[in-house]
Amino acid sequence: MKFVKYYPAIILALMLSSVACEKGSTLPNGQKGEPDGPAIDSRLTCNWRTGSTVDSTLTSYTTEVKQVGDSMFILRASGLKKIFTGYLGACNFPKEAKKNGLILKVSGYVVTYPDITLEDIIANPFEITSYQIIK
Repeated sequence: MKFVKYYPAIILALMLSSVACEKGSTLPNGQKGEPDGPAIDSRLTCNWRTGSTVDSTLTSYTTEVKQVGDSMFILRASGLKKIFTGYLGACNFPKEAKKNGLILKVSGYVVTYPDITLEDIIANPFEITSYQIIK
């Protein structure tokens, strides 16, 4: 199957893209803590890259959880115009929602930063503000 040969590359890309958005993570400049440079959008609570802003807001969006690898989880994003990867990678993914195939209703912020479209990322950055497990 073609997907199997790309599986390690997808896992690596997801791990690298999620490092910059976890709370307390190492930032792209190699430092810990808050990003340096211009202030990011005050609505965001995760440690995003310098210059990150809210691109759009999702409200009560129904989606499916997809597991990638052993411990990475992303949200399917279909029908959203500003999503170029087809998935949302939440920096604050709730532990109780980490189940492949689970249906969630989420609200939150789609995050962008300068030159995001030039990067090879598996999921658009996303910050969950609220969620509800549907099934």
